Amino acid sequence: MRNGSFGSGTFRKILLSYTAILIIPIIVFSALNVQRNIVEEKRRQHEAHALDAKRIADLVDNKLNELKTLGKTLSNESWVKKLMQDTNVYDQEFDITKMLDIRTSLGNSVSSQGILSFGMVVFPEQQKAMTSWGMFPLKEFFQSIVAFDEAAEQQLQSSFAQQQYFTILPPASMKLWGSEKRVIPVLQSLEVVNHPRAVLVLFIDSAYFSEYMHRFGGIESQEIVMTSRDALIYSQVRNDPAARNGAASYPIHLSSEASDVQYAISYADSSVIGIGNLFSSLAAILISIVIGACMAYLLAKISYRPLGALLSKLSAAARVEYSRSGKVTESEYNFIEKSFDRLLHENRKLQQSMQDYENAAKSNLYLRLLKGYFMDDQQKNELGKLGIGYTEDMYYCTMLVSFHAIRDFSDFEKIRKIEMLMMVIVEKAMSRYGLDYALFEVTNADKAMIVSSGQPFGDDDMLERIAAEMADEIERLSGFHPDILYGGVEQGLVGISKSYYTANERLRYTVFSREHFQVLQEETMQAGVDYYYPTDWEVQLINNLKIGNLDTSLQILHEIHAENDKRELAEASVSRLLSLLMETMLRVLHELNLDTDIYTKQFCSRAKAANIEEMWSYMFEVGTLICERKRYANTSSAVSAGTELLQYVNDNYSSADISLKQLAEMYHMSLSKVSKIFKEVTGINFYDYVCRLRMEKAKELLRERSCGIDHIARTVGYENVYSFKRAFARYEGIKPDEYVESAECR
Repeated sequence: MRNGSFGSGTFRKILLSYTAILIIPIIVFSALNVQRNIVEEKRRQHEAHALDAKRIADLVDNKLNELKTLGKTLSNESWVKKLMQDTNVYDQEFDITKMLDIRTSLGNSVSSQGILSFGMVVFPEQQKAMTSWGMFPLKEFFQSIVAFDEAAEQQLQSSFAQQQYFTILPPASMKLWGSEKRVIPVLQSLEVVNHPRAVLVLFIDSAYFSEYMHRFGGIESQEIVMTSRDALIYSQVRNDPAARNGAASYPIHLSSEASDVQYAISYADSSVIGIGNLFSSLAAILISIVIGACMAYLLAKISYRPLGALLSKLSAAARVEYSRSGKVTESEYNFIEKSFDRLLHENRKLQQSMQDYENAAKSNLYLRLLKGYFMDDQQKNELGKLGIGYTEDMYYCTMLVSFHAIRDFSDFEKIRKIEMLMMVIVEKAMSRYGLDYALFEVTNADKAMIVSSGQPFGDDDMLERIAAEMADEIERLSGFHPDILYGGVEQGLVGISKSYYTANERLRYTVFSREHFQVLQEETMQAGVDYYYPTDWEVQLINNLKIGNLDTSLQILHEIHAENDKRELAEASVSRLLSLLMETMLRVLHELNLDTDIYTKQFCSRAKAANIEEMWSYMFEVGTLICERKRYANTSSAVSAGTELLQYVNDNYSSADISLKQLAEMYHMSLSKVSKIFKEVTGINFYDYVCRLRMEKAKELLRERSCGIDHIARTVGYENVYSFKRAFARYEGIKPDEYVESAECR
């Protein structure tokens, strides 16, 4: 044995290595399995407790919602509305029978809740209370029927005159008809004003509520604690010997979805190690030692020679690698370990790079939304890929946060602190109002925030309150008051851009005012440009027209039209806007090497007529023609033929002989091919295009009144007056004579 393989030092190392490789992992895996079972048991226990805590919280919330519903029902009752008027107009209506019905209805509503001792409707201005026992003056009611201690009664009295949406007061002791009770007062204003004229006051009977919680609250929890505004409302401790012996427990904290109540529900942390798993793991370890030793010897015998050569090579490679870094070692395992560390490090860097890319892509997409994001289906999919759940049915508002008031921008630590505070404060504010938001950096301000919701929001000065609350909170914590400006609430993704430009205008005005610009100058500047045509929208319109994207181009035009209609601009401003739009169209036509003369003439004709709706319609028409022409130009090989056809028609439309047949003979094409090319180039058929040119020329001559209708008919290409009049009436809707009269009136 001494001279055999078993006596070799290398073989022994290999044998020991295989033994360790086979046995140690089994031991480790067994221990990990036990630990995993313990962790899994804890996780299942915690999930079960979390579900039970949520069930208990929902149970209480449902009961609180029932109390809310009772308040809403009573606020709509006619007798409540009439009694809060504090007038004798309805005295005859409230006779004994009516009052008895009211008392019965109120008593039934209160008793149906199952947890209330009693309830009443208080009329603070009249100092009266309506109960199931009748109408009482408040002073008499608190003296003869219900008696509180002085502090509790004073708190109740002071709360009646205040707006109470749904307020839960701390528990108090009282005597009801001489019987001692412990109750939890709940106040709910029946009128949404600062000083309500009617307040519903419900008294949750602690005994009834305890019975309700014992019956439905379950037996798993050790303690249930309910607080409101840091005041203890209710506490229930389970009579458990383990809890009395000081067994470990942990609380689950939940917030009520129905009120400002906070729940703290404690559960026993009874993690038990699986004894069966422990015994099975020990048995597996013992078996693995025996089997592993045998397998290790077999593997060592089989792999000794090739493994020796392999280890020799690995050791040499490791020595070369470490010698380059200044470290020399004979262990190839360190080299392998370092290689894995390097791979893990590169993997983490890759994941971080992917996260940075995703964040950058989101920020870029948010910026595109601010500038006006007119999307097709492919771009909408991009929103989903980045986890942005915006849809056209949602409502949006853009808010801008500016730190321009900070004079010292060198204090990066202070600015960073303010930004961190702002992120926390924004999160709290949006959670409080139930709104979603996305916060990111922009160039014209410091931060931009897109606020979104599936339902309309922003009524009752909500946005002003949110901005003021966030600014005041930042100032309170950091000593710096930021500028927080907001736009209007708009529906649809394009509404983000509309709201952004409104907020941006307000921000610029604020910054200019701070720099002591005169208000008159600002008003003068704003009065000069009152139409809505952002540069970013113009750029997108140009790009989509160039690539022939008809749907998006028309959408941009429609949004511009709709937004300017809402502004109720003066006719001069609308004309200026339409002129700018036409300049954009002509610029695209020029860049696409398309003829612009006919469009210029037609637009000038409509501008002279001062028909705004007709000018808007022409904008959509020209946009459609550009997209159709571009699409044709990108796909057809007959660009030159189409251009020649169009140029010939533009030069000879007044000829009575012009026709498709003539064009087909001139250009050696079939009638159908000429018609198809012309339709693809212009977007309309040949005869409609010729008639449109003739009608525009005819209207120009009619307005000048320099010649008769017969001469005009021949000039524009009609052989007789009858054909001209019929065509004019068909395309313009009126006769030539009537058009002349309407032109004179204008």
